[in-house]
Amino acid sequence: MNLRSLTAELMAQPLDQFTTRRNARVKELKASGQADLARELAALKKPAVPLWAANQARDRAQLGGLRRAAQAVAKAQGAAATGRVNAAQDLRAASEQFQRDLETVAATAASVLRADQHVPAEETVRRIREIFRLAALDGGDTWDRLQEGSLTVEPRPGDDMLEMFAAGATPATGKRAEQAEARRAAELADKAARADAERAQQAVAAAERRRQEAKEAAVAAKLAANRAAAAEKEAARARAQAKKSQRKTSR
Repeated sequence: MNLRSLTAELMAQPLDQFTTRRNARVKELKASGQADLARELAALKKPAVPLWAANQARDRAQLGGLRRAAQAVAKAQGAAATGRVNAAQDLRAASEQFQRDLETVAATAASVLRADQHVPAEETVRRIREIFRLAALDGGDTWDRLQEGSLTVEPRPGDDMLEMFAAGATPATGKRAEQAEARRAAELADKAARADAERAQQAVAAAERRRQEAKEAAVAAKLAANRAAAAEKEAARARAQAKKSQRKTSR
């Protein structure tokens, strides 16, 4: 038994019972001689509604899909930044899949709220979605805790994530972070699209050069064939003349 497992246990209970169950657990720990653990658990605050709801979404298949989609977005953004072929299409596809998976997981968490007699207000749902979005993109301990239902703090964009999505913009949260991410993704997609278009133009130019070279080679081959045919005719005439000369000599 540790603080994380106890946190997950409490988070799994109805939100209005959190404080009562926490205090009861603290007493049990003290009684069993686990004073340090009791002190740590006593310091655990009742979570805000969005954070509690996010901890309820423990569908491994949904969460696994969301994490893989987030990794695909990061990979596609890296490829777009380097101008890899077809990176724009890959980035759009990865971003769209990530948004679909994000909405699915957020809807699951919102349904838990309704089941617990909470009205999932728009701002609440937005914060739930932001928790999943940032945790999935960040990975690490934040994601591990969310999966096990023991996340105690709503994640915030880190420096590396701001660099990835906001290209050096000032720290942003909520809608500002989503907008910064969308702008960065759009910039990368546009850059990749321009690179794809430039490569396409280069390919067209190269194909045209090859066609021209092929035409020139065909003309040269035809001229060479004509010269070879003329040479053969000349050789045939020379042989015929040589035979005539031999007959005259033999007479």
